[in-house]
Amino acid sequence: GHELCARALLENGAQVDHAADNGATALILSCAGGHDLCARALLEVGAEIDTAGPQDYTALMLASAYGHDLCARALLEKGAQVDYANNNGFTALMLSCQDGHDLCARAVIEAGASLEAASKDGFTMLMAACYGGLLSIVERVLPLSRVDAAVADTHSQGGMTALMYACQQGHE
Repeated sequence: GHELCARALLENGAQVDHAADNGATALILSCAGGHDLCARALLEVGAEIDTAGPQDYTALMLASAYGHDLCARALLEKGAQVDYANNNGFTALMLSCQDGHDLCARAVIEAGASLEAASKDGFTMLMAACYGGLLSIVERVLPLSRVDAAVADTHSQGGMTALMYACQQGHE
């Protein structure tokens, strides 16, 4: 990201929350690309944190999906909605887990993300962690009272369980 260019534009009246035709804002693009300094510059001037852009993903969801933990942390520090679910029911935690981004998953968990979230087709956060091979997250959430053995046996649409996702992806 080109933080200094962004700051110069912002200082000269650039519209911080302008959205492109697909709904993407500068903050969404910064976070999707992992440009944490640009994201911080935008947040400093009051960029809307929880705007949903393409595929109904927020900046936090995109930072988490692509493993950009510095962007995710910057958003969380400014109060990003940690449990926003897009039109398919996916959250930042589910996206970070599914793609194996441990640092992002930890950041959203520490910010209070729901461990019980599930997509519209029944894909849970635990399934996502197993799919992404995040043993540290699986071990962290299984002992919690909110995530018990019954959750591990929950089925997504199509009958898949967390164990099946772990084995399908080769995560023993």
